[in-house]
Amino acid sequence: MVKLVAFLKRKPGISKEEFARRWVQEHTKLARQLPGLRGYRINIATPRQPEGIGPEPIYDGTAELWWESIEAMEAAFATDIGARAGADADEFASVRLHLYTTEHVIVRGP
Repeated sequence: MVKLVAFLKRKPGISKEEFARRWVQEHTKLARQLPGLRGYRINIATPRQPEGIGPEPIYDGTAELWWESIEAMEAAFATDIGARAGADADEFASVRLHLYTTEHVIVRGP
C-alpha cells in the first residue's frame, strides 16, 4: 500500500473558510472517483497553531490518499478524471505538493 500526502496552500484572495468548503464539499466529488483509490482523508489547518510558525501555517491543509501501488496511483492520475481533479484543485490552491509515502502505524487512531 502506498499513500500520497498532499500539502495545499490556498490561492491569494480565497478565505480559509472558502478554501476548506471548496476542497471538502466540491473537489472531493471528483477526487473520490479516482480509479483504485483505497482511502481518502483531508486535514484542514485549525485557527490555533503552535507559536513560532509566523502569522499562519505554510500550508492550509493536507490530504491523504491510498492506493495499492505507486503504479496504480500514477495510472489513476493519468486518467481523464485524474486530469480533471488536478485542474479543479489548481482553481483553489496556489501550491499543491505531493509526497509518496509508506505508512508505519505506531498508535492506531480513531
